[in-house]
Amino acid sequence: MLVLVMAMLVQGPTPSPLSLDAAIRRAIAARGQVAEARAAVAEARAGRRLAGQISNPSLSYEHTGDPPRQHLLFDQPLSWLATRGSSRAAAAAAIRRARADSIFLVAGVVQEVREAFYGALGAQEIERLVQEEVAAADTLTLIARRRLEAGDISRFESEQAAQESRRGQQQLSQAREDSRAANAAFASALGWAETGPPVPIGALDQGVDLATGIEFSPDSIPQVMSAVADSAALALEWRATRRGRLPIPSVTAGADWDDPGAPGQTLSVIGFAVPLPLWNTGSAEAALARARADRGAALAREARLEGTRAWTEARARLEESALRARFARDSLVPAARALREQALAAYRVGETNLLAVLDALRSEREVVLAQIRDFTAFQVALAAWRALFGRIE
Repeated sequence: MLVLVMAMLVQGPTPSPLSLDAAIRRAIAARGQVAEARAAVAEARAGRRLAGQISNPSLSYEHTGDPPRQHLLFDQPLSWLATRGSSRAAAAAAIRRARADSIFLVAGVVQEVREAFYGALGAQEIERLVQEEVAAADTLTLIARRRLEAGDISRFESEQAAQESRRGQQQLSQAREDSRAANAAFASALGWAETGPPVPIGALDQGVDLATGIEFSPDSIPQVMSAVADSAALALEWRATRRGRLPIPSVTAGADWDDPGAPGQTLSVIGFAVPLPLWNTGSAEAALARARADRGAALAREARLEGTRAWTEARARLEESALRARFARDSLVPAARALREQALAAYRVGETNLLAVLDALRSEREVVLAQIRDFTAFQVALAAWRALFGRIE
């Protein structure tokens, strides 16, 4: 039992395998950016309730020495009648912006998770590739040793094969280091808090044969949606500011009593107060609101242009990276592996020299590494494409 416990301690925490969907769900549940996005939407909704509030009335009481001695006044401002509709509409546009920003933030988290997931998966594939190449180099070393013993090759050639095997061990150490670093980045993207490290489970070429399937519309891009909603909110705030300049009166009602000359009588008081724009006409506030509305409209136009550019670039990266990845998988890698197997078989029977085998081994390594890079580049392009449209599934 003690030996088993010691072995478990040496091995460390048990890894936790995760699919991409499970990783995305965990990140959405754990990351602070997602909570920030939800809080921003809640804040915007509270702002709409605030914009719809009616101004509270004021109630005042006075006691004077002159009759009538008791005064009670009720005053209700009515200026909100001119601005409430526009203010509520502006707040509703602010909610749309907050939702668009929320989609952008959550999609950014999902993009980060997808990139880290496939980055870690690619690092695992590289480690596995190097392990296979180390095994192939060991096989080559064994064949060279046997041919040396049979007198078919020189000791120098046998040492060359052994040196290739030693180089493979160095590359394997580097691959393990890169894989561990990629797993650490994956854990960070998830907001991982458990002891066992997360391990991505999936295919590196997932989705490489599928079409994009997303119709393009600039207004469907979250960043454009946010700019458009912000422009609408600023335009409505400008409207509310203009209407707020209207001299809307406030209504006053009340009562006076306790007059010794008219005992037991209560006198009604009804009136209104109209604001007089003598010193401040509200023109400065209106000019400021109009400037902000014009700026918001200009930013919305620029956002649409940027959305078109981003869509064009993301589409090109996605399609071309998928093309390279498919070509590497279906053509380059099978041909390189076949050449390596043929070279080893020919060297085993003395039909070729060691340099040809080493060249085949290194060529296969370069081709397969390029394939992994192409697959990873495709997954990064796909993550950026989906994030551009706010896709989180």
